[in-house]
Amino acid sequence: MDVARAQRMNRANPKYVLRNYLAQIAIDKAEAGDFSEIDVLRRLLAKPFDEQPEMASYAALPPDWGRHLEISCSS
Repeated sequence: MDVARAQRMNRANPKYVLRNYLAQIAIDKAEAGDFSEIDVLRRLLAKPFDEQPEMASYAALPPDWGRHLEISCSS
């Protein structure tokens, strides 16, 4: 892939997105009274196109349990 095309793709496609399994982890922690993951996600997603090496795990493939997570938008 040429460099110019890679740069265009990186500007159009954020590295970090709110995936269902990330939201579910934050929800589970918040329901237990721990809102720290919500704060982490808020900071991460404020700059989704930026390289954030300390947050690399948030750009990884989902865990097995998260690949089959189904979320209803009607709730």
